[in-house]
Amino acid sequence: RQRLSYRLVRCAEESKIALSGQADVTARLPFISDDLAVAISQQGLEAALDQPLTRILEQVQLALDSAQEKPDVIYLTGGSARSPLIKKALSEQLPGIPVAGGDDFGSVTAGLARWAEVVFR
Repeated sequence: RQRLSYRLVRCAEESKIALSGQADVTARLPFISDDLAVAISQQGLEAALDQPLTRILEQVQLALDSAQEKPDVIYLTGGSARSPLIKKALSEQLPGIPVAGGDDFGSVTAGLARWAEVVFR
């Protein structure tokens, strides 16, 4: 049962990643039923992520209010950095500020390592 849950979550993650670069994807779920497949679109993903994206933008606004300054650049990292939805929403919230990215996963690890060095010194 736990393995089935893992496979379903993994399939969802792979579909989300694929939708970062294409309009539609078919998620095949033979581990549930031989012929089971689900069509997923960027539009459907956008609707599903509307509320979480609103919360992300609220947190961005809180950070901006706390800093009392506008950033020179928005640097995205992690798997979500590939999301066109997040890039678009941030560009709309902070027009004129470039959105940049880098090593989506390596930068998260590097940041955690630096923070661990600060905390455990």
